[in-house]
Amino acid sequence: MDYNQNGSSNRNDRDNGQWDRWNSNASNSSYYNQPTHRPYGQAFSVAAAVCGLLSVTTCCTVILSLPLGALGILFAVLAHRKGKRMNSACITGLTLSIIGLASALLIMIYSLVMLPVLMKNESFRNQINTMTEQMYGINFSDFMKQYYGYSFD
Repeated sequence: MDYNQNGSSNRNDRDNGQWDRWNSNASNSSYYNQPTHRPYGQAFSVAAAVCGLLSVTTCCTVILSLPLGALGILFAVLAHRKGKRMNSACITGLTLSIIGLASALLIMIYSLVMLPVLMKNESFRNQINTMTEQMYGINFSDFMKQYYGYSFD
């Protein structure tokens, strides 16, 4: 038989401040009362990393890369808003989002600057005219004049 300091055989004798450490609930020990929640901003950090990775991989398709890069930067800022240090996923997401966004903007600007130069090349112009005739039923020059008011001549 197991006895406490006061000589009683009651294992759960809490009136005298005695309790069985192996058969106690978690509220008796401060070690077990620690919060078990995830760190703040972890979901935003992972979302920033995923959006940044997708932004870099889709930078050739400017339409997808621009919103993904902007979302990645937004999620990284939301994860960092409490003034805590950024974790590695957040830093990676922010870096990849900036790279994807910048490369998509550079590709878009380069395409807009080079389009008038490329339209002076006869073989390129024939290829573009063939594609727009198949898709829209009119050649590229007429398409640009009709919808955007821009002429390459």
